[in-house]
Amino acid sequence: MRFLKFAVAVFAVAAVSACTTSGEKGNPTPAPQSSSSSGNDSGTTLPERPQALKLDSVDTCKLLTADQMKQISVVSADPVNLALVAGKESPSCDFGSDGGFGYQVGAVTHNGVSYWQRGGGNVDTKSIKVGDFGAVQITLKGGTGFDCSVAIDVADGQQLMVSYIPTTTKEKDQSVLCGKAEKAAGLALSTLKTVK
Repeated sequence: MRFLKFAVAVFAVAAVSACTTSGEKGNPTPAPQSSSSSGNDSGTTLPERPQALKLDSVDTCKLLTADQMKQISVVSADPVNLALVAGKESPSCDFGSDGGFGYQVGAVTHNGVSYWQRGGGNVDTKSIKVGDFGAVQITLKGGTGFDCSVAIDVADGQQLMVSYIPTTTKEKDQSVLCGKAEKAAGLALSTLKTVK
């Protein structure tokens, strides 16, 4: 589990620094959009969300039920706070397995998915749908086999962020990693819809 937390922290630092172009520490800014093709799908507008699902006060460790945890083969849930998006830490949960991989679910309440759509930096983004919600798939440039994250547009200025992280497995197929992140994101989203 410590390795999972380290891996998540490394991704979070890389992702936050990916949006820093000014070189100033503590003041990350997204890179300006360019018309050149960089592998980013950052200019794509997401579909209108069917409803707002506020993340304020949501217990991220309860966003995957016991049955859902079995579906993605995780056995533990540990609450953490992580700097997933620049600005402040977000309540998150590390879901660990016995098989050399884990998932992380984070409730970002201070910055919506447009944060990822600005483009530039060290991440590639792609607009996708998770269930009936628009989302952004996030991968590190040149980081095939490292991990994959999905940020779901759940409310104005908020995003449900789910990452799949192979901690000791040798998975290298990025589409497989992103498929696993998307599946877990769909499960967490379906639970979030039931939270009052």
